[in-house]
Amino acid sequence: MYLFLYNVAGIAMLGWLLLIVLPSWRVTRWIAERSIFPVFLSVLYLAGILPLVAQLGPGIMRDFGSAEGVIRLLANPDVALVAWIHILAFDQAVALMIYRDNMADRQLPLPVQSIVLVFTLMFGPLGYVGYLALRRLSRGRREALAQPAETELAVGIVSAERGLAAAGREAFGRVMAVYRRERVLSALGVLGIVLGLGCAAAIGIRGGEFVAPEGHLQKAMTFDIAVGIYLLTLVLCLPLARFSPRGLATWRGFSVVLTLYAYLVETVQIARGLDPRFSKVAPVRDQILGGVFFLTALGMIVLFAVLAWKILRRRMDGADAPLLLALRYGAASTFAAFAAGLWMSAVQGSRAGSGASILPLHAAGFHGLQALPLVAILLTWAAVGAARARPWIHAAGIAWLAAVAAIAWQTVQGRAILDASPAMALAAGSLLAWVLVAALAARTWLHAGSRQARAMRPAAA
Repeated sequence: MYLFLYNVAGIAMLGWLLLIVLPSWRVTRWIAERSIFPVFLSVLYLAGILPLVAQLGPGIMRDFGSAEGVIRLLANPDVALVAWIHILAFDQAVALMIYRDNMADRQLPLPVQSIVLVFTLMFGPLGYVGYLALRRLSRGRREALAQPAETELAVGIVSAERGLAAAGREAFGRVMAVYRRERVLSALGVLGIVLGLGCAAAIGIRGGEFVAPEGHLQKAMTFDIAVGIYLLTLVLCLPLARFSPRGLATWRGFSVVLTLYAYLVETVQIARGLDPRFSKVAPVRDQILGGVFFLTALGMIVLFAVLAWKILRRRMDGADAPLLLALRYGAASTFAAFAAGLWMSAVQGSRAGSGASILPLHAAGFHGLQALPLVAILLTWAAVGAARARPWIHAAGIAWLAAVAAIAWQTVQGRAILDASPAMALAAGSLLAWVLVAALAARTWLHAGSRQARAMRPAAA
């Protein structure tokens, strides 16, 4: 009987096919409005569960209260088949909820809706959570698009007409103004650089970077400096996120706590001769600190994702469109760096194979957050319009991401970054392409300043 119910339940696949492949068809809408297939599966479930309860007795309910009881129940083939129909019914009910909700106002395009429904079919709860997340992002983007286009530049105009020295002073003044508004985070970024320089001084004084039994001061030096530069870069991006006062305070607070913990564990543990993340000799207490360090890294990823979402949800036709486009590429590069960090956590070290290091991929990914906005800033300073700047930024972004992908390819193959290979040829060519675009952007800025200076001379005369 139960095998028969299981086979009959397969008819409900027709409902999934209609929802996924023909969502706009009137027959699909009619079936969805009446919940035909969830009701059908529920009837099958009823036909199966009632005899089971009669056969096993009310004591079956006690087995739901423990893992051992659930395992014992599902070891019974009849129970497992009825439980499967239970799952099918609720997956279809969730799919119908997603379908009805999205078809009512089309917050997600139909192809995306179909992809979400496929995930719901295969991994029910993941499809549901994914839909909620995508719907929230879509609403946020609609709200952003409903706002008027921004006409004030976040990076301002820095003219080169008075020469590079004056332009440099003006640009430095603008950057320092942003840092003064975020004194705590800026100080924290500087602290990382100072800690790194302190580690460098310790290496010089000690005559070596190794601290027995497994500490490497050079790792602490590069980590502290890299995190400091990363944090100072994020501070410059904060004005573009347009956090509410409360949201900014929350984001800032978590950033301070996580960064301080990262500095403390990385520097102190290595000074004690321990690997802060992948120690093989540390006692349990220090192993726990390393586990919290991993959670800290995950927290920093989440904070970056929140900041990126706040920035990239803004409309792209405002005054900051070139910079926002560059930050899209920079964010993709940064997420590649975070993926490399998780890779290192998974393999308990920075080695991939016998000769490869994951650190170059990690570094290349993070530096995209500085290299790509630089092109947009130079073009903005040169007063290049968004339409003209867009191809430049696409070229720089694609080149940088191609270099990151090539380095990842080389690393996955277990080869050192300096080994000659097609992947490294692609990486070198891609980085050269980025350098060329950046140089052309700088040249455009300088020439714009020269033209302005020449235009002003007759007026002055």
